[in-house]
Amino acid sequence: MDNLHKQFMSSLNEKLTDNPEIADEIDISELISEVTPDAVRLIKASLLESSTEMLKERRELSEGFVQRNNERWAKGFDSLETLIVTCTEAGEDVNNSYRNEAVTEQNLVFDLVVRLHARACQISQEILCLMKSGFADAAHARWRALHEVNVTAMFIAKHGQECAERFYFHDVVDSYDGMREHKKYEDRLNEKAPEQKDIDECKVEYERLIQHYGKKFSGHYGWAAYLFPDHNRVGFGAIEKDVQLEHMRPYYKWASQNIHSGSKGTRNRLGLNEATEDILLVGQSNSGMTDPAHATAISLGQITCTILMLHPTIDHIVLMNIISDFQDQVGEDFLTIAKMNS
Repeated sequence: MDNLHKQFMSSLNEKLTDNPEIADEIDISELISEVTPDAVRLIKASLLESSTEMLKERRELSEGFVQRNNERWAKGFDSLETLIVTCTEAGEDVNNSYRNEAVTEQNLVFDLVVRLHARACQISQEILCLMKSGFADAAHARWRALHEVNVTAMFIAKHGQECAERFYFHDVVDSYDGMREHKKYEDRLNEKAPEQKDIDECKVEYERLIQHYGKKFSGHYGWAAYLFPDHNRVGFGAIEKDVQLEHMRPYYKWASQNIHSGSKGTRNRLGLNEATEDILLVGQSNSGMTDPAHATAISLGQITCTILMLHPTIDHIVLMNIISDFQDQVGEDFLTIAKMNS
């Protein structure tokens, strides 16, 4: 990647060797600025000329990998997809059966838990898609989001209408914070922020909510702060513990390594768990599917049971037991495949 640099330095040295008296007159920065546009134009043109063939080759390789990856993990992928479809259809049935009643009763808990469940189903499909494409670490990162959605739904379902109301109106806090941040950096972003009058209008609503719910409402999890009066600042960990899912914290932190740029996540990749050498993983891998798959099954099963228990019936109880069985099957299928290939 330093061919141009070497050619430039060679030409410069030749010029100085032939004309040593001009050494003090040469402006290196100016020379580079003169050469760079031509180099950019020529190399860019070359890359564009070869891009069609290059992309065709890469796509053929990727498609071949995806086919082999799906063959390797077929039973596990099928088990997880069966669970996802079952949970999605369960959520659809609950929404269709009880939506009108919830609207009449202004049941905000129902509305929010159903919406969170829909989001969980979508995230689960994203995870399945990522794993089928060979991106176990990305799937693991998306599971972290699924876990947060699950915990939030369980928390709202547990604490009822007031909690749901606070969560609903916290959208104003998030909007106001986002508007101010955008306004602060609109010049550097070269992207116009909302008009000041819109920010001021949002600020009025923001201040009204803070006055109504208290200063702690302005925090990231301020909508839940009233349930933790001894906490100076409520975080996700407190909500997680309240719904008795704090035992998932080690897995949550593990998944966080695939989001943040820490040392551990840089050197330890799910996609390399079968590697025997130090490899820099820049693309697809057929390794590491078991943990994100099973974690997804668990979290999706939990949030689906939460939505079913909003209206507990014998049908829902039966379905919850089926989901539990499917959830276990996902773990068993992926673990069996992983052991076969270890």
